[in-house]
Amino acid sequence: MKRFDGKVVVITGGGSGMGKISCTLFAQEGASVCVVDINEKTAKATADEIIAAGGKAKAYAIDITNEAAVEALFDDAVATFGRLDVYFTIAGISPVGTAVTTSYEDYKKVVALDMDSVFLGSKYCIPHMIKTGGGVILNLVGTYGIRPTPNKLSYSAAKAGALSITRSVAIDFARDNIRCNAICPGFVNTPLNNGFEGEARQRFLNTYQPAPFEIQAKDIAETALFLASDEARAITGQAIVVDGGTEASLYLNYKRPSADK
Repeated sequence: MKRFDGKVVVITGGGSGMGKISCTLFAQEGASVCVVDINEKTAKATADEIIAAGGKAKAYAIDITNEAAVEALFDDAVATFGRLDVYFTIAGISPVGTAVTTSYEDYKKVVALDMDSVFLGSKYCIPHMIKTGGGVILNLVGTYGIRPTPNKLSYSAAKAGALSITRSVAIDFARDNIRCNAICPGFVNTPLNNGFEGEARQRFLNTYQPAPFEIQAKDIAETALFLASDEARAITGQAIVVDGGTEASLYLNYKRPSADK
């Protein structure tokens, strides 16, 4: 028997990167997967791949900042597959900017997608989970929600808010057998980081990440599988950091070459 046989999982950002591999791995573990992405083509491609491999999936092209669309998503998922067990929200944006260089319009866009959507997802998935005895909500927050980094004001603020929502949901609905955790990746080798390559990427890994390898999207997906499984039944309201040790250290203590060499 597979870990998620008979379970129904909804994953946003399912058309690429961490979202796509998460959809694939949950399906391989027996789940029926609702693949959600604003890009209809990539959402359908992920769902079609799962179905071709013998799994169950349905694609949804929606804007997760649209309240009516989010409510309809969960209603249709339950109508299609009969229940809702796991909601994993991955979709987000990560622009740069300070309090001065970020426009208010751009700030509101980031907050809408990276924080408000977390609230909307929880609001409309929880009633369905309660009806069938509980469930698991996972929110991709990232380490900047724990420690802000320079030139990332709106993203860091939105992710900090998403982490707070995660903890509130965890304590408000624990007695309904609903667990809610945040997954906090550091630098992950995904399409979101295209353009951050070559010398700049290597310098970051050498300077800030203790682990000597690039974290892959599969590392995040496998963390989600564990947190959504019964093996993690006692874990809720937590920020699970998956970053090769970056957040744990202020900096790496590499020796600089002496000035007289």
